[in-house]
Amino acid sequence: LFTRLARAPVMRMAMRPQKRNMTFIPSGFLQTFYNTIAKNNFTYIAFIVGGIIVTENVYGSVVDSVWASKNNGKTYDTIDWSVFAEDDDEEEEDEDDDDDE
Repeated sequence: LFTRLARAPVMRMAMRPQKRNMTFIPSGFLQTFYNTIAKNNFTYIAFIVGGIIVTENVYGSVVDSVWASKNNGKTYDTIDWSVFAEDDDEEEEDEDDDDDE
């Protein structure tokens, strides 16, 4: 009976689930981030706003370049307008000469 009672706390400790480190970010990085950016409210908000602006510019330029590559030749800027050119220049010159006389 005594050995059972003496082992009870040891058994309870052995049966407890072990704590696991579930973060994939090293604690040194988190400590450095907190000390440099997150410790002061102004720098934290400036970091967030700056990150939003940079992310928007990068995402916008990537999406625009993908869209432009998929629609190459279909937009006003990429159409070859020389295909649609008419040879009306000679007729216009003849009409202008008639007006001068």
